[in-house]
Amino acid sequence: MSSLVSIILILAIAVGLALTLGSGGSVTFFWQGYRADLALATFFILMLLFLFLVFTITRLFSVIYGFPGRLLSLRNNKLIKKKQDLLHEIIISALLQDAFKLKSALKRYRRNFWEGKKNSIEKRIVCLVAISSGEGIFDLVEARDWIDELKAVESELDVRYRRGELAEAEFAIREGKLQGLTKLLLDFLSDNPKSGFGRTLLVKVLLSEGRWEEVIQQVRTLSKVTKNISIDLKSTLYTSVENLLLEEGLNSIKVNRAAGLLKKEEFSDRRVVGLLAQSYFSVGEREQATNLLESYLNKKWDAKLGRVYWNSQNNTKLQLRMVSKWEKKYGEFDSFHICFGNICISEKLWGKAKEHLFEAVRIRPSVDAFASLARVYELTNEPEEANKFWKKAAKLFSDQHNHVELKKSTH
Repeated sequence: MSSLVSIILILAIAVGLALTLGSGGSVTFFWQGYRADLALATFFILMLLFLFLVFTITRLFSVIYGFPGRLLSLRNNKLIKKKQDLLHEIIISALLQDAFKLKSALKRYRRNFWEGKKNSIEKRIVCLVAISSGEGIFDLVEARDWIDELKAVESELDVRYRRGELAEAEFAIREGKLQGLTKLLLDFLSDNPKSGFGRTLLVKVLLSEGRWEEVIQQVRTLSKVTKNISIDLKSTLYTSVENLLLEEGLNSIKVNRAAGLLKKEEFSDRRVVGLLAQSYFSVGEREQATNLLESYLNKKWDAKLGRVYWNSQNNTKLQLRMVSKWEKKYGEFDSFHICFGNICISEKLWGKAKEHLFEAVRIRPSVDAFASLARVYELTNEPEEANKFWKKAAKLFSDQHNHVELKKSTH
């Protein structure tokens, strides 16, 4: 193109010079006995016209020949723009949680851009959006189709973190089809040990299968992996420990085994300690139960465990020594004084019992405090005082019950 322009420019300059200078030069052509003489200016003009004609024909041929390719290129560019707009709509709809627009955009993408598409990474992104947002917008058949598509795409990409496997497991859990899921999830976690979502699904499967020991181990691991999880780890731990302790034929060996499954930090949970203590009491291991309660209460006071402690009546002399040691540390708690007072009742220390129970009432009037005072006066043969405190306990209980019922009805 540049060469042709250069030639035309040179010839044009030559013609211009010839016309300006009035050169009398000529060009002679011989062909089959004929002779043609052309003035040099005329020759240059004809050459200029010839080159222009050649350039025009060549250009026209190039345009005609390349027209289908240009049409195809325009069509491809239009499709790419349409696809980019559709992907943008999918992502924005997912972020805005616009279920109607998202479902429509996903269907259009699958209809127009899925078949023959080689870009598996883009397909994977679309599948992940569909699966993450699809629980409320797709029926079971459509949801299953998206899971299958994601598994196929991830198989093609040969990725390590196969979200399709987790989606399949989640789908199976919702359907109640648990067979083989434990192995599938364990295999997945062997490749992706830090996957909080995968381990959460495994915990759900193990809970459904009643594999309580494994649940405890997985909950312990899960608590170290992430805090962004869909299950309550504390509640899951309590359920597992409780079910281990409620199995048929419970004996001290089974309780010890359940306690042996727990780590030191799990014994700092009052609910776990309470479950184990109650189980030890139920199998006659009162000393172990008391020691477990004292170990917890020695570090931190808890009203419910304190109640279990004074109700156990294991060795009241040792218990009295223990609560005396705790008095300076826990004297601000009314429940501690109720515990102290009831242990004093067991040891027939009536004056000390009244002292602590009245202190409990001073801190916070409660049914336990009034009922315990009523017991003291009954045991010391003072029925009128006993009746007075029984009435106070009954009135307070009735007021609290009515308050709870009123809150329920309001909500």
